[in-house]
Amino acid sequence: MSQTLTTPEGWKTGLEELAPKVFAYTQAYGELGVSNAGLLVDREGSMAVDALMVPSMTRSFLASIRKVTKRPVTRLVNTHHHIDHSGGNFLFRQAEIVSHSRAREGIVRTGLPVEFLQSAMPRFADEYAKIKPRAPHVTFEDRMVFHQSGREVELIHLGPAHTFGDAMVYLPKEKILFAGDIAFHYVTPMAFQGHVGNWIKVADRILKMEVDVIIPGHGPVGGKKELREMRRYLAYIRREARKRFDEGMTAKEAARAIKLGIYASWREAERILPNIARLYQEFKNEIDQPLDSQEVFAGMREMRDFFDSHHPPHTCCL
Repeated sequence: MSQTLTTPEGWKTGLEELAPKVFAYTQAYGELGVSNAGLLVDREGSMAVDALMVPSMTRSFLASIRKVTKRPVTRLVNTHHHIDHSGGNFLFRQAEIVSHSRAREGIVRTGLPVEFLQSAMPRFADEYAKIKPRAPHVTFEDRMVFHQSGREVELIHLGPAHTFGDAMVYLPKEKILFAGDIAFHYVTPMAFQGHVGNWIKVADRILKMEVDVIIPGHGPVGGKKELREMRRYLAYIRREARKRFDEGMTAKEAARAIKLGIYASWREAERILPNIARLYQEFKNEIDQPLDSQEVFAGMREMRDFFDSHHPPHTCCL
């Protein structure tokens, strides 16, 4: 069946109130290193969801927070360990930091790989040395509940997806979900440290939840429509990767052969290469063996050059 997607022309960087005292902070345009955050304003102190990456981003987020509340941020939730969501932790000086236990392990283990970051994301190179890694103080496994000014706030882990330590922040009364990188809207999802098969199952579980608004880790605020589109992408590349795996293709050969069709318009389509590489590990039951990060980003640069020279715009029936 032919399918079309409507991709927004762009979205703005800034704070948006989604419900009384509930805000999303989005960054345009959601590419590598440019993530979203959130804010819940409380009587005694506020809760932030994610801390962004480099100090300039985090300070802009904090400046936006000060425009809507004078209360300090006393709790910060990291949705996972990646630096684009946790690099700014150290600037939330009064906050207790909360994450899934695997996310804390990732932050402690990874530290601040400055040379790698300068190579992978050179546009932010001048700021990496200013980051002071700060790990969460409190961790949970499957579910944790906070009560803030009469509002119930649930932290939920549904198993491996984008990473093995993903946490979502769910407001059941408002039907709002801060999904972290479990949701990418109009930006290609990336699974090089996750599990695509289980990510699809996690998306299915979210689609059954009482949720009207979803704040993704990257991309504009949306809802279940956008999550379904991301799920279709994951299911499509998994299906196509399996065919090529069974045919004996390498991950690079498979990534170059798969026609992205409607998904070619999503930002950073070259992420298909690490996604396929991770799927190959899944098919071989080697998911516990991490991909080499240097090779992942070098491969993405090579894949981007391949797309530029070999993939004119096309359509495909998915």
